[in-house]
Amino acid sequence: MDQCLHLGNVSIRAWIPTNLPLFLYRRTREHTLDSSTLVITMLIGAAGGFLGGLFGIGGGTVIIPLLTMAQGSNPHLYEAASFVISAVVSMGSIPRHIRAHAIQWTFAFRSLPFSLATVGGGIALGLALPNPVWLERIFAVFLAYVAGAEVIRRLRRHRSPGNRSPQNPRTSWPCAGIIGTAMGTLSGLLGIGGGMIAVPLMHAVNRFNIRAAIATSAFLVLPTVIVGAIVKYATLEYATTPEGAAIPFASAIWLALALAPGAFIGANLGSMLVHKVPMKHLSIGFAVLCALLAIRMAGFGS
Repeated sequence: MDQCLHLGNVSIRAWIPTNLPLFLYRRTREHTLDSSTLVITMLIGAAGGFLGGLFGIGGGTVIIPLLTMAQGSNPHLYEAASFVISAVVSMGSIPRHIRAHAIQWTFAFRSLPFSLATVGGGIALGLALPNPVWLERIFAVFLAYVAGAEVIRRLRRHRSPGNRSPQNPRTSWPCAGIIGTAMGTLSGLLGIGGGMIAVPLMHAVNRFNIRAAIATSAFLVLPTVIVGAIVKYATLEYATTPEGAAIPFASAIWLALALAPGAFIGANLGSMLVHKVPMKHLSIGFAVLCALLAIRMAGFGS
């Protein structure tokens, strides 16, 4: 399909094969650009950025399933783009968390070496899987866990409405090592920031209040996904689509560029709301969203 997109006085001719994911192209000198798909992709980036900024999760947890629904299965491509977007989301949200004095700095700097050391191992594990589709199934299980954990946490709060967060959060090296290792491994394996595992663990194990957990996670996501992005793009030549085709380096770059503007704006809005609105209804809605995405990523309803 040959289309021509006019941007002011510039005309961009695009070859858009309907059987390939977003921004894969046939000719190296011609960028594929489909305006409707671009708008959808930017909206997906905005949704991921907003929820990433709101919950300190990086954004990939939402972006990867939505891209799978919109563009078809290509987990390694989406993970590569997601690393970049998670960095964008973190950069958009961290300044607000700093101004709110919500980050647990001692714990963050103790966790950081563990997350940086393990993110590469998670990427290697994902590349070692016999079929990239396995990543989607693992992602589905992870999303189901997130939805269930959020519902359970909310039920516990409902039963104990007077419960307050403890005054003495745990910031010891063993606690930091557990969180950092889990965060880095999951980030590398699934191409996400890792905050979806870090936030509930910080809240339950480290006794952080929910806003401190979100803020600290947002800070940890940034260096973790930067390292993850470097490793992922360096090893992208060894990754393939579920059909066995190679994934061009430029495909991930173009996809990340399409997602980035919406993700940055959404992250700023989400991180602003963390410190201004009650989290109850938003977090329950997020749990429902994760449950629906888990069903879709597991292959049901496709």
